[in-house]
Amino acid sequence: MAEYSITNWMRTDKPKKRNGKYPIYLRIRVKNKETKVPTGLDVAKDRWDDKKKEPKDKALLIQLNKKREEIDLHINRTLADGQILTIDLIKDFCSGKKIVKPENKSFFDYYLAFVERKRKENIDSQTIKVYKTTYNILKEFKNDILISDISLSLIEDFDDYMVEVRGNAPGGRNPKHKNLRTVILDIEKHNIPINNPYKWFKIPQANTKEIYLDKNELEAMRSLRSKLSHSSTMYKVLQMYLFSCYCGLRYSDAIDLKWFHIDFEKKFIKKEMIKTRSEVITPLFTMARAVILEISNGKKLINTTKNVFHKYSETTVNHTLVKLTDMAHINKHITYHSSRHTFATLLVQDGTDVYTISKYLGHKSIDMTQRYLKYDLSMAISSAKEIKTFG
Repeated sequence: MAEYSITNWMRTDKPKKRNGKYPIYLRIRVKNKETKVPTGLDVAKDRWDDKKKEPKDKALLIQLNKKREEIDLHINRTLADGQILTIDLIKDFCSGKKIVKPENKSFFDYYLAFVERKRKENIDSQTIKVYKTTYNILKEFKNDILISDISLSLIEDFDDYMVEVRGNAPGGRNPKHKNLRTVILDIEKHNIPINNPYKWFKIPQANTKEIYLDKNELEAMRSLRSKLSHSSTMYKVLQMYLFSCYCGLRYSDAIDLKWFHIDFEKKFIKKEMIKTRSEVITPLFTMARAVILEISNGKKLINTTKNVFHKYSETTVNHTLVKLTDMAHINKHITYHSSRHTFATLLVQDGTDVYTISKYLGHKSIDMTQRYLKYDLSMAISSAKEIKTFG
């Protein structure tokens, strides 16, 4: 129960009114904060009982008590509704401002406030962009949504809208639903009544085929280094891509990587991930070490605050990778993200357990890592050789 008190107060610090009386106020305190509320009543100084803190006239006392009871009733209703009692809430009530329950406020306002909070927490700018896209599409679907409007039928209708009006496939709808679910969970976390429809609604999953390079293809990409000028964009992109194939860093973390993030003596990379703002520690394997030593300016850059790789845009990087795979005669359409799938898949093919790989990738759960692994015929044949169960 919130701590609050209401005290009657004759304001002798205020000038006398023309009738020679002083105004009566209520001093309301919530925890360590206080506000003074005028009652519109006044009393002669000799008609005020200073010990009881109340007027001596019975009729005036009844009027004063009625005003106290109104405020008391409002406070108790507020607490019964599960709201947090604050001085500002009392000020709003006493000033006649209409009090709106949190669940009757705009879902869009809460959504934007949530995104702004995440932006201030330095969440990856690409993630913020996706949240804003979801907001715009939700606004197209329905211009005004209250928190209390959130329901299973609303989410189902929104999903239908994305399919029928926007033509979104499961992969396009998936991040929008994930954004909404995250905001709804945040509302729940703040004890605001809301029906979470994602307890029943199954978020559509993209039917994508994850691309990775096998060992021969990775070696074919590696062999291109001798054919490229070291000052060229193609060489620099290739080095960065190979590095992530050997250590599993995302594009955002590779371009953010500083030399001091790399411990050459203990052979590991340690940095805060841009996307999740959590720490990742991954081994500096021999091949990853060889790649960055080539661009270390004779090891002079080691332990400095300079970036390891050039900050090319992701679009430039992916366009360059298309050219590089053509040069290497690899018949796959790869993006930079395929380096993480390559790293995870080749490790599991060599017998590394999924739990360890999940830690290298900075994943919070093994389920997320398993989605990275490409299980195909070659893996089945390789793993079958090690199984002796059935002879």
